[in-house]
Amino acid sequence: MSGAVMLWLERHGLPPWLAPTYAVMVAVAGLLGAAAFFWLVRRDRGDEAAEGRALLAGYVAALLGGHVFEALRAAPEALARGSWGPMLHAGRAAYGGLIAGVAVAVLVLLRHGAAVRPFLDRLVPGLGITYACVRTGCFLAGCDYGHVTAGALGVRFPAGSPAAEDHAAAGWVPLGAPSLPVHATQLYEAALGALASGIAALWLVRGHRDGRAFGTWLALYAAGRFAIELLRGDAGRGVYGGLSTAQVVSLALLLGLAAAALRARRARRAPATAAALLSLASLGL
Repeated sequence: MSGAVMLWLERHGLPPWLAPTYAVMVAVAGLLGAAAFFWLVRRDRGDEAAEGRALLAGYVAALLGGHVFEALRAAPEALARGSWGPMLHAGRAAYGGLIAGVAVAVLVLLRHGAAVRPFLDRLVPGLGITYACVRTGCFLAGCDYGHVTAGALGVRFPAGSPAAEDHAAAGWVPLGAPSLPVHATQLYEAALGALASGIAALWLVRGHRDGRAFGTWLALYAAGRFAIELLRGDAGRGVYGGLSTAQVVSLALLLGLAAAALRARRARRAPATAAALLSLASLGL
């Protein structure tokens, strides 16, 4: 798709280098996300040094975690083939980057005795920016495309793109032709990340820094990602019991969040119950 954008720029007398690549979009996501994060840290008068170290460590871990996640997913295929090829040529998984980035950042915070929940909440605006930019980069690269559709949202990827090559291999289009119209699932996910941040940010506006904003974002993203996976058309995403790897992770996250919410609710009820019992006891005396 980036090639098509470059051709459009050339036709309109604009330099083709204006067409952003996936790598450029990842870099833009990192810069804008960090800017939003540090703006919130300063506004909240947080520990810039500790949270800055955690953010940097998390960013590096996210870049590596995406590759490691996909390499591990490809391990069974590598064993079956007796070759390292599937693992060495695995792509990147958004969930792998998210999980690794958050986990490493939390470990850094704990090591320095810094608060974790405010940090996670301050990530929310940057997460929306990051997913919007990175998934737009995926769209420009042509990867992670959706199922064929005759609807108005269908997008045809140019010849040579992953969608066009896969459709040609399936005999749906001639070799060297554009793909059939497909769901732009990359842009759906970009919109999902931004929308989830917009909704979760309501907690930030109200002054909450207790993990609610991050938990809300994660729940919305996991639910939306599960649904978007139903529209994905690219192969090689792993299927377990009819569910893709991302859907399995989404369900695990939603169950974990539900369990955490239930535990927090019970913890809030315990002091109230104890106070009520004490009141009744005092009346009896």
